[in-house]
Amino acid sequence: MPRSDERGIALLLTLLVLTLLVALILEFDVEARREYRDAAAFRDNFKATVLARAAVQAARGVLQQDFIKDKQTGEFFDAPTDIWAFPISNYAIGDGVLSAQIEDERGKLNLNDLTAGGDPIAKKTKVLRFKRLFELVQVNPDLVDAIVDWVDQDEVPEASGAEGPYYQTLRPSYRAANAPLQTFLELRLIKGMTPDLIEKLSKVVTVYPQEGESRVNVNTASLLVLQALDPRITQGVASDIIQARPFKTIQDLDRVSSFEAVGKELRLQNLYDIKSDLFLARLIVSVNEVTRNGTVVLRRDASTGTSAVLYYRVL
Repeated sequence: MPRSDERGIALLLTLLVLTLLVALILEFDVEARREYRDAAAFRDNFKATVLARAAVQAARGVLQQDFIKDKQTGEFFDAPTDIWAFPISNYAIGDGVLSAQIEDERGKLNLNDLTAGGDPIAKKTKVLRFKRLFELVQVNPDLVDAIVDWVDQDEVPEASGAEGPYYQTLRPSYRAANAPLQTFLELRLIKGMTPDLIEKLSKVVTVYPQEGESRVNVNTASLLVLQALDPRITQGVASDIIQARPFKTIQDLDRVSSFEAVGKELRLQNLYDIKSDLFLARLIVSVNEVTRNGTVVLRRDASTGTSAVLYYRVL
């Protein structure tokens, strides 16, 4: 073989080897960058999770400070003027940023009230109260029947409800709980409920406390929740209540003339209060490109001010 041909073949082999080396280097670089991004995402995800837990402790601290302030002043009420009610937006915490909002769960109607008591008249009153609320927030009031059937202990369906046999026809099938709602997301299992409806209802109803028979905090209840309490509470009366807030004692509500008569009647039924012990904190923690959303429900002890975690979820 001529020497020139040998040199040509050697050159081609050299170019081939270089090409392979460049391809390997590029592949290694891409893989290294991917692993770096994965490692950074794992690191940031871990940091965000830890910071979300730290934010829960911060929320407990805020509620404790509010309790201490109330104890110092001797005025035990909870209202939107309290420190826990002020939102936090883009607050630097560790290597991340926190946004948070604490809500009063006592400012909502408790769906587990539908399980409490065996008095049929009292049950009918509660059902009508929830149906009024559902109508006010533009949700089909027939869904209240499905909730009643989910939480009551019998297998007799309400007019528009559903008991065990209905859920047994679904795939996968399951049983009606026939017990109080344990978490708000349990509503997803109930006939007719959709994510959009649950999101809308989250502003006006709660499942805490699970034992039911809860009183609504008129200092934090929304216009629609106040109207739902009694058919005599019109939009105008509810507006008068909101305008007169905060109420430092139950008797302070008597100064709302449009509410005075019905208010005294509902007071005898222990239907409302001016303080709270149940709070929900919505948390958003961001670390670089990672964002975690957390929800925590806290129950504050009335004698010590310390808060116990009833529910915690982070996504």
